[in-house]
Amino acid sequence: MTDVTLAFDANDASNPGCYGPSQTALLLLDFHTMFVRHSGPSAHSVVTVAASLRRWAKPQGILVIHTLIDTSKFPLPTCKDATRYSTIVSAMESSNTVAEPSELLEELGEKDLTFTRRPGYISALKSPGLTDLLAEKGVKSLLLAGLSSSGCVLRTALQATDEEFVVTVIQDGCADLKAALHDVLMEEVLGSRGYVITADRFREGYEKIRGLR
Repeated sequence: MTDVTLAFDANDASNPGCYGPSQTALLLLDFHTMFVRHSGPSAHSVVTVAASLRRWAKPQGILVIHTLIDTSKFPLPTCKDATRYSTIVSAMESSNTVAEPSELLEELGEKDLTFTRRPGYISALKSPGLTDLLAEKGVKSLLLAGLSSSGCVLRTALQATDEEFVVTVIQDGCADLKAALHDVLMEEVLGSRGYVITADRFREGYEKIRGLR
């Protein structure tokens, strides 16, 4: 995990500490209720962490964006395992587990934005209009929390760094059905492209460097 003393530098353009709230966005990735139920025993605590981070971010002026799978569309024809994706989408619809947990939908002033993408696209940045909005808003730094670590979190983080965003993955705001895989990604993979830090340590470091504490 990235140490908080290394994660924040207001003079380093590759660092989240360089960007104020208006240039920062929190992306809540694929928190469908079905995925919460099937992402291992830590998934419910991850929702709690993500909800807490959202409650902190909105008063700061940090943009909060929910990204979800559009269950009204069929998977890409070139997608490997398209049948499996279709089965998952159908199960989400039939079991009424498409929506996000209520903790992430609490009304906190201005309504959050939500973007959806076609099944088969894993990175949230494949959601139509999302990258355009981020550019329009002047967002440079992305905070990622979501399910799963090896799916949308990994793929969004990799694409986002290629798109020249500074990426911070909230370690305890993500989970994977395979806990060992989550640990490897957080400790060995994602830190090579961006930052990996817990929600509490992010808030502490961010507030300190912005003069909020």
